[in-house]
Amino acid sequence: MMDILIAADIFGHTPALDRLAKRLNPDTLEIMDPYDGRTTFRDETAAYTFFKTRVGLSTYSEKIAHRLKTGNQNRTLIGFSVGAAAIWHLSCDPVFTGIRGAIGFYGSQIRYHTGIRPVFDIKLFWPESEPHFDVDRLILNLRETPRVFCHKTKGSHGFMNERSQNFDLSLYERYLAQLK
Repeated sequence: MMDILIAADIFGHTPALDRLAKRLNPDTLEIMDPYDGRTTFRDETAAYTFFKTRVGLSTYSEKIAHRLKTGNQNRTLIGFSVGAAAIWHLSCDPVFTGIRGAIGFYGSQIRYHTGIRPVFDIKLFWPESEPHFDVDRLILNLRETPRVFCHKTKGSHGFMNERSQNFDLSLYERYLAQLK
């Protein structure tokens, strides 16, 4: 039985995310997004600005935590960008020891919260580089954190999102196969 909760990136709940979710073929699936499905964006800049000014990482993390506290915790969490960072934020709460594990893609905001000690296993997939920080240094910093497994990819931030300018179909297919 595979139960999944996906935490969307700054684009929120999109048809592209629905296609990804469908290919995972879970028994049950829930998609959380920062906007409750009420917003669409023309590009990444607009989405990022809206997320930063209207939602924020703490609010998104609290929203996901609330949903997990009121529902099934025996599931796998998958997060993309701010979704990965939101999962990281809640991962140290002992109430979530029932989570099977988490997978996070390019959660760049994690760099501000490296002191977190997750209560469940988390695999973090990082891009080859980021413009605002040194990915290798962050991986080195997180390497000794119990329950955290870091993998550096050949992609850029957003390689799993069809809406991103950095979408990479070959990496998308590769990591989608690993998620299954």
